[in-house]
Amino acid sequence: MEATLRPQAVFFVGAPGSGKDTQAGLLIEEFGFIQVPSSKLILAKFAANPDDPVIREEKRKFDTGELNSGPFVAEIMMEFVRPVAAQGKGLIFSGSPRTVFEAEIEVPEMVKVYGADSVLVINLVIPDEVASSRIATRRLCRAHNHPIPATPEFASLTTCPKDGSELYVRELDDPSKTGTRFSEYRKLTEPTLNTFRANGVPIFAIDASQSIQAIHQEVVGALERRTTPAPRQ
Repeated sequence: MEATLRPQAVFFVGAPGSGKDTQAGLLIEEFGFIQVPSSKLILAKFAANPDDPVIREEKRKFDTGELNSGPFVAEIMMEFVRPVAAQGKGLIFSGSPRTVFEAEIEVPEMVKVYGADSVLVINLVIPDEVASSRIATRRLCRAHNHPIPATPEFASLTTCPKDGSELYVRELDDPSKTGTRFSEYRKLTEPTLNTFRANGVPIFAIDASQSIQAIHQEVVGALERRTTPAPRQ
């Protein structure tokens, strides 16, 4: 039986390899949040418009580890987000915003829909060397892209424990692209934290080099603090 929390919009921000999708998946299982499937939505847009020159350029960026342009991603994300938010369901963003442009569109709208006391950021902080090691060995499943973390308890798996599908390593996780991805994160994504602050959204920094369960407990603690009304002064 799912636990319950007041509907919230939760944003995971962190460098590649920090565990954003893994932690998002745990919240989905435990509390029934709806995840904004950023990469899946972007790939679907690529597949639907392969001959469009704009799409081809965006796909080139994606394939090389560069971040896609803000206007392109923001439009795709909001097409998915608006109807879900209108239903009052909790949302998890684990792959967007990746640029300030996206943040300036998404964050004010989420504050408007959910209320300032029901939007928060989980900032997963991790050393580059730890993140690089995770990226080099992590896998996804073919059927639903469930993340299979690069931790000892999952090392012997050959199929997804959730749906039984084949496991694979993304081309994007090729070690040759890691440096570009870290650089893009620091230059384009990390500054989105200032946009959250400007909109009054609290940021909970968590050490992402901990175990998966330890991080999850801290994440749930942050959500529960936001769910409990602050005492009146």
